[in-house]
This record gives sequence, structure tokens and C-alpha cells, in this order.
Amino acid sequence: MKTKQTPDTRTWGEMDFVQIPKGGFVMGSEDDNVLAFGDEKPQHTFEISYDYWVRRFPVTNAMFAEFVRSTSFETRAEREGWCWVWSSKDGKWEKKEGANWKHPLGANSSIDGLEKHPVVQVCWYDTLAFCGWLTQKHISDLQQGYHFRLPSEAEWEKAARGTDGREWPWGNSFDTARCNSKDGGKLCTTSVRSHVPQGDSVYGVAEMSGNVWEWTITLWGEDRDTPSFDYPYRREDGRENLKAGDGFYRVIRGGSYKDDIRGVRCACRDIDPPFYSLSNLGFRVFVAPIIENENISGDAIEPDKN
Repeated sequence: MKTKQTPDTRTWGEMDFVQIPKGGFVMGSEDDNVLAFGDEKPQHTFEISYDYWVRRFPVTNAMFAEFVRSTSFETRAEREGWCWVWSSKDGKWEKKEGANWKHPLGANSSIDGLEKHPVVQVCWYDTLAFCGWLTQKHISDLQQGYHFRLPSEAEWEKAARGTDGREWPWGNSFDTARCNSKDGGKLCTTSVRSHVPQGDSVYGVAEMSGNVWEWTITLWGEDRDTPSFDYPYRREDGRENLKAGDGFYRVIRGGSYKDDIRGVRCACRDIDPPFYSLSNLGFRVFVAPIIENENISGDAIEPDKN
């Protein structure tokens, strides 16, 4: 097993990013892996032909608040007046009036004191707006052809597990002290620095396992039970198309505080419609080659398994 590398770090807008070098990595899970789900197979080597950078931590409430102050942006959940909240007591999703990123568990909740926790209750389109704002602010500091954006599923997985196919960012033995999962018993978000450095990936990226799921650009398909874009991963098949409509599910990665050891593995995949806002779903910013963008609206449906 590889030891942790000394990463090439860069800072944009007081945010620390680490370089993920181009090259191949082991993606997905072996057929005999008892923890793996079927959509993680077959395991294969995937080649990324460019260097890219990933922020060490998910976007926090404080960072998202700065974006909102600067742009007067209103999230989809704020416009619609409700979103989905996980009830640990009842073990189910509940539609909560007044829930949004500022009130993640409902109208009477608050993010006061949670400034360093990952922002939640942001839909896929909200995250695109945040990335666009960052790009506008720092375009002169970026390498030509790069911008701030969500990762592809492959970019996310390599940043989480390195090149050797490990189960969790730190290795192949699960440890509740290294991440915020259901097995740790907190059942709520924690500070993005709570598991540094013990939970870091080989590249020094934190919180890639547990705490909150993270949006990617990658498409799953229109049927929640059967992926249109399966493995092996192929970029050329259209799965990284940002112009697909609301009828297509997007892949999310990393697991959350309500997921067990299977759900917080590096190879685990889940899905949500792009207009969903959930109390255990946030995002992380990458700096990577440009992909064209387009926003499309849609209607809410019942939450899926995450």
C-alpha cells in the first residue's frame, strides 16, 4: 500500500487545493468484494490524461454564505420553500417546509455555530452557480482551459483512493475514528476538519469518506434502478454531458453521516436528480479542464436510497 504523498498544493481565494497527477488508477470493485454493489463492477483501470486540483475540504456553510452575500443568489430550496430532511429518529426522509441551506433541518434549525460544517440542501444547479462565481473571481489565476467545477465520477474517485484501489481513503481496514459515518453514531454533519489527517487520502484530501455525499457531473441515466452509463467508465459515451435534462440522475459520491461502512467506501456510487436538495448532500470544488454548461429546471420526486 502506498504511503501518503507530498502533494503539489495551490491556493485560490484562500482555499487550499492539492494536485491529482494525470495517469491511470484502479476504478470500481472486484467481483468477489462482499461490500461492493453491482454498479461498481467490473473493476478496471481508467486513464485521466491531465493533471487537476481538488480542494482539500468540501464547501462549507461559511464559504457558501460568502457566495450568497456577493451575488444575492437564492437556492432552489429557498425558492420552493421546502426540501428533504433525514429523520434519524424515524429512519426516513421527510419533506420539511422552510428547510434550506440556512435552515438545513427545517425552519427552526440554523447553521449558527456550524460555519465549518459542509453546506447541505444545495441542488446540483446551485453548485454550478457557485463554481461559476469562483471562476469569474479567479479566472486570471487559472491555467488556460481550466476552471472551477464539480468533478467527474472518475476524477472524484482517483482523488479519494489514489491509484491502488483501496476501499477507504486511508486504506483497506475500516476505522470509525477516520470518518463521520453511521457506525460512528453522530448522525449529523461535523466540521470538515474533524478527521484530519487520519482520514485523508493518499494525496492529502480530507472528508472523502462520510459526512456528506458530494455531487459530480456524471450521469447515471433515466432509470434509477438500471444505469444507462455503466462500467467500465467511458468519457466518450456522453456520461459527462452537462446539458442533459432533469430526467437524468446524476452520480453522487462519498457517503454521509447516515451511511454504513459500505456506503462510505471510495468506490460506492449513489444517485439523485439534479434538482434535489438533501440534508446529507453537499459538494466539493475541483479545478479541471472546461466542460460546457447549461441549466435546466425540473420538478421534485421522492428521495432515493441515500
